[in-house]
Amino acid sequence: MVAMARHCGGPFSLVISGEARSWQPALEQIIGPRWLVTHAVRGGEELLQLVSTGAADAAVLDDCPEWGLDVLQLLRMIRRLDARLPVVVITERRDRQWLEHALRLAVFSVVAKPLELEALLRQLQRIMVRLEIVLRANGQE
Repeated sequence: MVAMARHCGGPFSLVISGEARSWQPALEQIIGPRWLVTHAVRGGEELLQLVSTGAADAAVLDDCPEWGLDVLQLLRMIRRLDARLPVVVITERRDRQWLEHALRLAVFSVVAKPLELEALLRQLQRIMVRLEIVLRANGQE
């Protein structure tokens, strides 16, 4: 995590939406402000703004229909802005074609609803470990 903190110039910046927002206080308490800052978004425009400015190190997106866009559409938009941003998708979808589309859009992982705190923490740990490995390989440690 040391390499990650140096890369980010501060804590890991996580964008969250939908069900993940309910775990925001727990995430902040368990991981702590030294390592994590969360940005709860309520719409696609707000999400894309954070991605376009480079303010996000990763995102946890709920496949929430109230945004007017499905999560795959959002992933396409995110990939135009940042091809490597780790994105975890929370969804009830389980059909093979949908999952294949998500994989083609380089989703980091897909987590089934309802979202449990332990599952979310595991995904964040995987993202942070992968980022640290990449940073060390690039000599940014």
